[in-house]
Amino acid sequence: MKEIKFNSISKTKNNLEHLLHLFLDYENLRKKVFSLKCLENLQPTFPNSKLYLTHSATGALEMVAQYIGIKPGDEVIIPSLTFVSTANAFVIFGAIPRFVDCDPEYLNISVIQIEEAINEKTKAIIAMHYMGHPCEMAKLKEICLKYNLILIEDAATGFGNNYQGNALGTIGDFGVISFDSTKHISAIQGGLLIINNPDCVKRMDNIYHIGTNRNSFENCEVSHYDWVDVGSKYQLNELNAAFLYDQLQQKETIFSQRKLLSQTYDELLRPLTFKNHFRLMPLEMIESNIHGYYIILKSKAQRNQIQNELKLQGIESFSHYRPLHLSPKGSSFANSNSCPNSSFISETLLRLPLHNELNVSDVENVCGIIHKFLD
Repeated sequence: MKEIKFNSISKTKNNLEHLLHLFLDYENLRKKVFSLKCLENLQPTFPNSKLYLTHSATGALEMVAQYIGIKPGDEVIIPSLTFVSTANAFVIFGAIPRFVDCDPEYLNISVIQIEEAINEKTKAIIAMHYMGHPCEMAKLKEICLKYNLILIEDAATGFGNNYQGNALGTIGDFGVISFDSTKHISAIQGGLLIINNPDCVKRMDNIYHIGTNRNSFENCEVSHYDWVDVGSKYQLNELNAAFLYDQLQQKETIFSQRKLLSQTYDELLRPLTFKNHFRLMPLEMIESNIHGYYIILKSKAQRNQIQNELKLQGIESFSHYRPLHLSPKGSSFANSNSCPNSSFISETLLRLPLHNELNVSDVENVCGIIHKFLD
């Protein structure tokens, strides 16, 4: 029986040629030719935003935390059902995360509970778009306007998706995207910072360039190249940029294949929901489902049984985030809440293989095993 891996980086066409092009001439490295090509490719998706290629989405969030002046004692509201980077990028500057539960249907941060978490110490709300599907951004913007808070989109898995016609990452004050090896478009390791307020650009340039005025100097706006702020080496490695550029050139093909596989999963598995075996993501999400495919079982025991059966058949599947409020570090914060929806999802959600090395026949095989086990 064919072994089916949970994930794989999409195989694109010209990686070796790009690397050779870099090594042939040092000027190609110095001038960051592939970083510039990536930005040219990305800009039409984010037409009104300033973009920075970063070494990771974590680094992009750290840039935001530094820019907005996070200091010890400040609070940031984040979903408990998220990856640790969403919290760490602010905690390292002294922030206290205030965890909010997820919506039980869409698994994004519950806007109903957010206002209960706001107090005089609250600095920002981080909206993590779960599996790349948008949070209720209109409501979140209303809340941020009401309480004078900064809205940050953690769209780590959201590249290629939008909210009301606007690309994810462009709706809040800041947005970040991940191009990690686990993502549908990959630099092997990389990220993107999206700035939606032009007033932020000049200082963010300095933070991005290790706290120097490099950009102003290169544009002949100042006479000396100086240390002017606190920053770090946030730039994307040019080797990673060369890899990312090839992925970006093939992005529509990658998106189309993953959507086809997601739709196939849904068509084959939805009949089992009528027998109340499990539930799937809402039907309206399927057409734009790019990053991952999951099912939500009725119990942890049932989830583990199906996962073990798939493993016996050579098929990898995984759970997802352990809620941060239950983690050793997260539970150390005095404001940790119970977040029952997040706890339930962490015990019952099962992610199935979804990547561009799969074909429809592979998905049919996975679904056939689940049908046989449950029927």
